[in-house]
Amino acid sequence: MAPLPRTRVKEPLRAFSKIAVDFAGPFFTIQGRGKARQKRYLCLFTCLLSRAVHLELAFGLDTDAFLNAFYRMVNCRGLPQEVVSDNGGNFVGAEKELRELAKNLDEDKIQRSVGNKGIRWHFKPPLAPYFGGVHEIMIKAAKRAIFAILGSADLNDEELMTAFTGAEALINSRPLTYQSANPSDDVPLTPNHFLHGQIGGQFAPESVDDTFLAPMDERMVTQSQFEKEVA
Repeated sequence: MAPLPRTRVKEPLRAFSKIAVDFAGPFFTIQGRGKARQKRYLCLFTCLLSRAVHLELAFGLDTDAFLNAFYRMVNCRGLPQEVVSDNGGNFVGAEKELRELAKNLDEDKIQRSVGNKGIRWHFKPPLAPYFGGVHEIMIKAAKRAIFAILGSADLNDEELMTAFTGAEALINSRPLTYQSANPSDDVPLTPNHFLHGQIGGQFAPESVDDTFLAPMDERMVTQSQFEKEVA
């Protein structure tokens, strides 16, 4: 196995400073009675170091639709330093538009800004999907989670967006380190630890094994008392 690229081994100060992006879909959504279904797409951003994901709903495969999804991610996760993507037409067009946008900005204002230092965009070679394994595997996991949530249900854009956020929370709660079967061991590291400082969000409990944390002798006494009461 070849060494990891330099973007995978650097130490950024925050998550999503070096990302990979890819598209998946289409997903068909209903627009109302008597209206034709519309195609929607999944735009996936994954952090190259924390392995966290951010899922956005794209309303098309053109450059404008991707840029809208990209800016929504930036507004939520911050401006990335480096981006790795396919050699698709929408990504190429997005890079050209971003370059034109950078040329029109005030250079002095950019230099005074701390966060905006420009984006380095890396395209993998054409017809080489094995170069994008870092985001292809996350696309596979996201599609499995989304289809497990949706099934064969008919849904609109709002419901599809909600399903994307649910799949995102599920993927970001997966363990990155060894997960022991003993509940008294340390909690495994997850992408959510880099994002929120805990396994899950507000609705995820810290532990669900409180009833099994008692010592073995106490549980045996409880079991024997229960047998006596039953008898």
